[in-house]
Amino acid sequence: MKMIRLMHLLLVVLFVCCTSSLAMAAAEFHPRVTVEEEYNDNIYLSDSGEESDWITTIEPGIQLLYKGRSIDATIDYSLHYRFYLDNNQENEESFKDVQRANASVLFFEGRPFTLQLNETISRETLDERRNSAAYNDIVNRTTAYHTVVRPQYRLEFDPTLALILGYSYDRKDYVDPRGSDTEEHSGDVTLEKILSSATTIYGGYAYRVFNSDDPAEDFDRQDYHLGFRHHLGARTTLALQGGFSNIDYDSGYSTDSTTWLGELSYQLTPAVQLALTYSQDFTVTVTEGVTKAQEAAFAVNYVKDPFTAESKLYWTNSDYVRQNRTDTAYGWSVGFSNHYSRAFTFNVDTELEYAQYEEAGMADEDVYRLTLETSLDYEYRRFLASCGYRYRINNSDVDGNDYTNNVIFLSGTMRF
Repeated sequence: MKMIRLMHLLLVVLFVCCTSSLAMAAAEFHPRVTVEEEYNDNIYLSDSGEESDWITTIEPGIQLLYKGRSIDATIDYSLHYRFYLDNNQENEESFKDVQRANASVLFFEGRPFTLQLNETISRETLDERRNSAAYNDIVNRTTAYHTVVRPQYRLEFDPTLALILGYSYDRKDYVDPRGSDTEEHSGDVTLEKILSSATTIYGGYAYRVFNSDDPAEDFDRQDYHLGFRHHLGARTTLALQGGFSNIDYDSGYSTDSTTWLGELSYQLTPAVQLALTYSQDFTVTVTEGVTKAQEAAFAVNYVKDPFTAESKLYWTNSDYVRQNRTDTAYGWSVGFSNHYSRAFTFNVDTELEYAQYEEAGMADEDVYRLTLETSLDYEYRRFLASCGYRYRINNSDVDGNDYTNNVIFLSGTMRF
């Protein structure tokens, strides 16, 4: 895969930089190994005939940090092996499946010309409608390789006015053949004006050429947008962008829509922040092509040592462009973390979601989901241990889509 070759290139570039005698002071290497034992009472998220198993995870990894005059790099890379005691046909041990990565390399930061390289290797959900869980790697999930290469040039006419010219290469490859590999080339231009220390306005245009494994999903896209960022005093920040997007498929079909991106944040107290966000844009799914996606959320964050908490209300809606299908979800999530001492931390995360799925040729489906996860972490010098419990219930009005899942886990990480 091209993704594997680029990941190796990032590692080689960083290794060469970090092994020079002049750069050692700016380089950090942090190897680690994690071992986890898990009991899962329903590994296939089944409605009946649940299959339980013990799962052993072994994950060696390394984090590399480099800060130089022309290069700023962060690379986290690991191999995520999973072994099932009774269902060894589900073992994850092939190289293309076990890789995990989050890498970012920025060349020439602060100069007119910059080059950004990003690479992620992660597990993603294939189809949002079908049963899945973020902690379950075998049901409706696949490994995704995602690469972004972006050169950019910033031309400053004066300290308050700049023209930004950019090109992006964006590629995604999926291990599961059901995922549609994609490749996108885009060019963009943005004019940015600083009106004051509190206000910046901008406008831009982008042209994209999108290619997929499925020729019916190939298209060209044009985007126009205007936006501003404004500080309303010391506590409030408002950012708003509006635009128009047009998609022309190679097959002759076309669609268009307005696009929005907005955020209003308010620092209520030194410990409490409120945030209201909304977005509307075209997005590409793993298996089902383009959707017009909308998302709104209201979040409250509390941070005061030793306690942190977050609560979020959200709404999402996806209209599939080339299918008669709509996915809608309403949810509420709450999480908190409390440090009882320098060594112990207790964490709780809960989420309640109601989802509606409407698709031509299939029965409409309403689903209620409840997810609870709690863990106790212990940290001593280079060693981190964690034990926890996960519970998930999926209650659907379509026969065969109900399930409950209980997971108990114990893990240990040694950092070198």
